[in-house]
Amino acid sequence: MADWQIRIDVGGTFADGWALTPSGSQIRCKVLSSGILRASVVAIEDGWLVCERPFSDHDQGLEGFSVDGALITESVPNLGKIKVEGQFQLGQIIELLSGEDASVVTARLLTGTAPGSDFPRADLRVATTRGTNALLERKGTPVDLYTSKGFESLLEVRDQRRPDLFELSPSLSVPVTKRVIGVSGRLDRQGRELEPLDESELEDQREAKAVAVAMIHADVAPDHEKRVAEILRESGFSEVSVSHEIAPMIRLWPRMETTVANAYLTPVMRGFLSSLENALPGIPISLMTSAGQLKSAETFRPVDSLLSGPAGGIAGAAALARACGLEQVLTFDMGGTSTDVARIAGEPGYRYEQEIGPVKVLAPAVKIETVAPGGGSVCQWRNGGLQVGPESAGSSPGPACYGCGGPLTVTDV
Repeated sequence: MADWQIRIDVGGTFADGWALTPSGSQIRCKVLSSGILRASVVAIEDGWLVCERPFSDHDQGLEGFSVDGALITESVPNLGKIKVEGQFQLGQIIELLSGEDASVVTARLLTGTAPGSDFPRADLRVATTRGTNALLERKGTPVDLYTSKGFESLLEVRDQRRPDLFELSPSLSVPVTKRVIGVSGRLDRQGRELEPLDESELEDQREAKAVAVAMIHADVAPDHEKRVAEILRESGFSEVSVSHEIAPMIRLWPRMETTVANAYLTPVMRGFLSSLENALPGIPISLMTSAGQLKSAETFRPVDSLLSGPAGGIAGAAALARACGLEQVLTFDMGGTSTDVARIAGEPGYRYEQEIGPVKVLAPAVKIETVAPGGGSVCQWRNGGLQVGPESAGSSPGPACYGCGGPLTVTDV
């Protein structure tokens, strides 16, 4: 029997799923990015709760989800029916939880696999804006950066451009770093040692969760950088982002900033991948990169994910344009947290340097312009004016119109 084909796109508000069954039929579903299934009770019949819409196309698969702490014992998801202990009322909004990531919940609904049951054989491909959203909302993990002594301020100085040219007190804060540690030692571009590496300057700070190493000339002479990374790993750091591995290109500043961005997003993306791998053991997982290509979970790096979801949308728009005989296309993709626009002239354009939120990174990507306001971006009064974003209502509580006490958002407007 043929395997299932499962495709999932996880955004900041919703996860969208599509599957092709072994028999050739198509299934679609939409899940809140919190992994919660939310519905309103429209009838109560002999202990069954009947909700206003189906949960999936299958007649089973919700056993093991819980509602108000009570487990669902029977379910008919394609009719929106569940059986669970408790007192419920007509019109009550209930939430079904499995404690799993939205991507896993989406896969369960697509295949009709209940929590605790094994998934069928499948080809799984995933796109996500988790990394993009973490940067835009500043929700990554602040980084300890180890660099060559004398270059500790490089992420503040950058190329000395002032984005707010007429700001009287320009901010030089770098929100993705926690500390910058300068390490003595210098190699020239031929790899000759001009100053020995002072290993005693490497601090043993085991509590740090995100660590990056970026030293001068490491794109062609990485020996000192390799040694620093080796010492850090031996001292207990399991995840160390190293510039000659992440972005082996000339120019220390963009190489450093790309490496720091990778470290900043590593805990977020590792958690996302671990949830998939633990729930779907033995199923190969491919992830969409910012360049619109697929990588295995083993070779995928957090910095590859920055335009993962939007890149999938561009690939789909390009295919649709070709099918319609259109050569010039503008695309507009508003998600919950961000909005992405692109121009396609026959084929999508590419760039190798992009600025997203607080960082500029060196990584191949489909040419997309991303801004923070999305459908779930919070509208609030600040400093005498209306400000939109970068905070997002996300999927919980979501916009005010979701009925769960959320704030005013673009969707409500």
